[in-house]
Amino acid sequence: ANPRTRRVAMEMLSKLSLQGGDSCTFFMLDAAFVRTFPGKSLPFFQEIRDDYTTDEPLVEVALDYADVVKGTHIETTLAVSHRWMQPDDPDPDGEQLKALKGFLNSPEGQKFERVWIDSACMPQDHPKGSRSAEDVAAFKRMLKEVNRLYLGTTVLILLDLSYLSRFWTQFESWLAMQCAMPNGLKPAAGTKNERHHIVCIQNAAEQSELHEKMLIQSWATKTPEQAHAFLSKPDVTVTNQSDKEGQLPKIEALNATVQGAFGEIVRQLEDELAASEAAAKRAEVELAAWERENDAKAGEANRLKVAARQAARAVAAARMAKDEYAQAISAGLVPAMMKRGEVLAEGEKEDTSRTEGEEEETIHAPRPLEMETGVRKVVRRGMGDGSRPPPGAPPGGGWSYIDHDCCLAHWLCLQKEVYVAPDGQEYYVATVDLQCDLRCCC
Repeated sequence: ANPRTRRVAMEMLSKLSLQGGDSCTFFMLDAAFVRTFPGKSLPFFQEIRDDYTTDEPLVEVALDYADVVKGTHIETTLAVSHRWMQPDDPDPDGEQLKALKGFLNSPEGQKFERVWIDSACMPQDHPKGSRSAEDVAAFKRMLKEVNRLYLGTTVLILLDLSYLSRFWTQFESWLAMQCAMPNGLKPAAGTKNERHHIVCIQNAAEQSELHEKMLIQSWATKTPEQAHAFLSKPDVTVTNQSDKEGQLPKIEALNATVQGAFGEIVRQLEDELAASEAAAKRAEVELAAWERENDAKAGEANRLKVAARQAARAVAAARMAKDEYAQAISAGLVPAMMKRGEVLAEGEKEDTSRTEGEEEETIHAPRPLEMETGVRKVVRRGMGDGSRPPPGAPPGGGWSYIDHDCCLAHWLCLQKEVYVAPDGQEYYVATVDLQCDLRCCC
């Protein structure tokens, strides 16, 4: 499909949000700040906010359940799951920051733009009673919705020997190993939806494989009901019992919450497509009326012609957003994960295309194109002089080149395959009837 239309479609899908004030704003750290931070451990939130005014490392990110279920922030945001080593200091010896920086500077971690870690991203009450009323309110608001972070971002688990005894860390690791699907939460570990990384620290580092395996076996396949039953046990400890009491009901409701979010996204995609189609129809009517009134065809620069072309692009983008969302769900993928898979596949293709010799010839060999009687082959944005076929194409049939976007919506519906010429140039090819709606472009 047209790269610009695809980009608009992905932006349209990513910007969909739920109605009714569902969004929660979180503070996050610029990942570049964390990667190069010179201290032994990260300061608390208030110190970063008040003292690091030149760097301005804190950014605000609004996160609703539409973002969670689409995986909007999975490729850009890293949430850290860790245990506080002391009641007033999560990282007294700096081992957690060392592990975090090591991951962020690794090939797997270099893509992340933001980092969320509770001590540096939520107002802390250390020393006791020092937190302002405004900060208390912000802390409570974010804590109430913190499950969104561990369900809607990539999660780095800093695993020590006591990690599996605590409520918050086990809750976070369970969320990190799930993915949101239209019928509720499903296991993500070991699938294309996997989005957690485990780094063993402290004494757990001595037998890292054993501890990683134990954590995954404990939480990867638990249903919300099973997670609730396990975490409600008294031997799962928590510093503030009210935290546990506040989060347990959310676990029971997570499936319904996720299902509702998916239903709202589908509705919004359908509404967006219907609205764009109606706008395109109005634009076509206005253009036709102008051409009748002036007894002439509108030129490409005509205001109404431009508006009609833009409206057609909007229809194409809305249809593509809806279709790509449906394709992701049909494949059992979080929408953002399907996009990541396509990027990875494209990277592999580029690597393969640089291989020399016989393999390279296979990659660029022309694909057979069936030439049917009474149809023409249409090449979108082909290279050439009008009716000539692309290099190396089979003889026969009629070839036309589309050099503008006025019929993009029709094109997207009719696109059939990709033809790769011997020179590596890709052509998007459709088999269309002579009477089709693409005739105006040909």
